[in-house]
Amino acid sequence: MSFITIDNLNVINVELTDYCNAACPQCARFKWDGSLNEEKVNKNHTTLELIKDKIPIPVIKRLRTLYSVGTFGDPLMNPETADIYEYVGSHNPNCELGIHTNGGGRSKEFWQHLAKIGVRVCFSIDGLEDTNHLYRRNVEWSKVMDNADAFIKAGGKADWKWLIFKHNEHQVEEARTLADKMGFDNFVTSYSDRWKEYNWVTGEVRDIDKFPAGDYFLEKPTSQEEKYYVPQSTKVSDVEFNNTSKINCWACTGGKYEIYLRANGNVQPCCMLGELEIHESKELIKDFDSINLNKTSLEDILNGEYFKLLQQGIDGMPGSHRLKNCFYSCGV
Repeated sequence: MSFITIDNLNVINVELTDYCNAACPQCARFKWDGSLNEEKVNKNHTTLELIKDKIPIPVIKRLRTLYSVGTFGDPLMNPETADIYEYVGSHNPNCELGIHTNGGGRSKEFWQHLAKIGVRVCFSIDGLEDTNHLYRRNVEWSKVMDNADAFIKAGGKADWKWLIFKHNEHQVEEARTLADKMGFDNFVTSYSDRWKEYNWVTGEVRDIDKFPAGDYFLEKPTSQEEKYYVPQSTKVSDVEFNNTSKINCWACTGGKYEIYLRANGNVQPCCMLGELEIHESKELIKDFDSINLNKTSLEDILNGEYFKLLQQGIDGMPGSHRLKNCFYSCGV
């Protein structure tokens, strides 16, 4: 299998920041006990200078897509978000630009500007006026609606993504009608997989129906089915896991060759590999500077040992270190 190289890279998911205006209880910003993951958050922005210095112009001109779905932050918290998208668009007008956000930040003028740049926005809105704040804590409903309205009326292309909980599952159709009235292109629903989760640090498996959120609990929706979980904690037989079938790597499928650039500078094929310092990838990385864009060139990272070892496992090479995250997330 051809893996990701400096010569075929054509999609970048960039975590623009690890700062956030919200406090969503099941977000990776928080530990299982509900405390803030202080060592991981509120430390980094991906700067325009880094993009200019470290992402070669030939790569930018080849990009199909530049989008931002953060692990620890909301893209709008980066003061240079619009500048970064403008820079990429100036070198590659055909590049699709995208952002996933809670929509609660910035001014109407910013949103109008974002529409003119041509950035497609996926608004993560998980309720109506009386429920959105129960998961999207600290996000003001009226502010989100004003921002979305300003963006759409300025010509922006917008999607509404709704995460289903027990407290909002009865409002889905009402929200779908509102989304259509406001001019959203799509309204999609999804489910949290955090009700059943594996802790890579402690080895603990959690299987719960409610989740503490300060002085109240989030509850699993009655419509959630087993199929909606990412089976990271599911054990498979050694024969099934250790076979030599190639993994259908999502990061390089159908002509797409993607990387995930973390706000701390780490480069990995996709966000499903989790935190490189904690999850399985740490077993493949001898020197973290060697996979960090602040310390090492993008070409050297993609040519380096980490990406080579990942490819060997994905290809099913005998004796290779095959990551369970790759196996579970993409399958064979």
